[in-house]
Amino acid sequence: MAAMNWKSLERGAKRTVTVALGRVWGAAGEDTELPRIGDLERVLVIRQQNQLGDLLLATPIFRALRAAAPEARLDLVTSPANHAAALGNRHVDEVLCYDKTRFLKRPLEGKRFADRLRDARYDLAIVSSTVSFSMTSAWLATLSGARRRAGRADPEGRGQDVAERLYHWTLPPPALRRHQSGVNLDLVEPFGASADDWRPELHLSAAEVDAGREALDAALGAPDASGTARSLRILVHPGAGKLPNRWPADRFGAVAAALEGAGHRVVAAAGLAEQGLLAEIDRGAGGRRIARLPALPVRAFAGAAQHADLLLVNDTGVLHVGAAVGARVLALFGPTDPGQWCPASPRVRWLRAPGGDLAALDVGSVRAAMAAFAAHVLDGSPPPAEPAPAPEQVP
Repeated sequence: MAAMNWKSLERGAKRTVTVALGRVWGAAGEDTELPRIGDLERVLVIRQQNQLGDLLLATPIFRALRAAAPEARLDLVTSPANHAAALGNRHVDEVLCYDKTRFLKRPLEGKRFADRLRDARYDLAIVSSTVSFSMTSAWLATLSGARRRAGRADPEGRGQDVAERLYHWTLPPPALRRHQSGVNLDLVEPFGASADDWRPELHLSAAEVDAGREALDAALGAPDASGTARSLRILVHPGAGKLPNRWPADRFGAVAAALEGAGHRVVAAAGLAEQGLLAEIDRGAGGRRIARLPALPVRAFAGAAQHADLLLVNDTGVLHVGAAVGARVLALFGPTDPGQWCPASPRVRWLRAPGGDLAALDVGSVRAAMAAFAAHVLDGSPPPAEPAPAPEQVP
């Protein structure tokens, strides 16, 4: 009850702040035609929600904006949770981190952040949103001092009143059942950016690639350079931020044991909070110890994924990390629709559990799909399961 009361108070406080912002810096809406991105000099994109996968599914926006405005300054605001994945993006000039907790403790840092936004004198601030409306993002767009602001409500229309109060252009809400990268690109297409390329991207430095390669080599040994290898280096990751998206870790172990029995080298990985899953993998493997990858920062893990021949993962952030660095990935989906959430990479395939319940997905089906994928990698036979969504497949 106390938590509910706090949430109600927080929502009320945010509403009060929004009304105040609207009175001072409100936007009554624009009747003029939307500007072309190519005609602008400075553009700010705000994507500060916390989900890593959501951020990577939004990366086609940055590529599309850069292609439409190669000479413009393009900056991005993220949250601490997804900041690392956005760093180094070749299409973005600067990635800024909005750390609300830190700024509340250190107001001078918060002021410097706000001053940095306003000093840039952006021509346009675009708030990127898909499944939810972020009041904080709307505030940041307003406080940035951008000459014009654009955004939208959520798919159910929540946030429409705030959008109309604070944005100069309130764009149509996200379409239901549309792939999330398409939903992201729908936001920038009206400004002249192309919506055709849905591939996610995560750009690594040479040092980050090397760190991932070295970790993988330490766990599995170097790749076979003979040119006639029949053994792959396969990375399995049983974790997921949401429990319904987690296939039982012992079943990952059973698949890992089968892959090792076929002559492949398998390494298991998990985040710091999910290290206990590795023991479950060993139990599922019949008590044999599957090699371990140390818990790595997201960008070093991406480097390891880039060097692995094949990944087996759940529908979670590591799926999107693997896809964004061009890894071959088999993703296991439960309640989430892969037609909306599987990254649009030609190297990603998926299996969906019967009835959307991962407990109903049997080991045999995953083992067969991985064996077929491994054969595809080795000799070019048809890959398993379903392809990742592409623009022509998902309306």
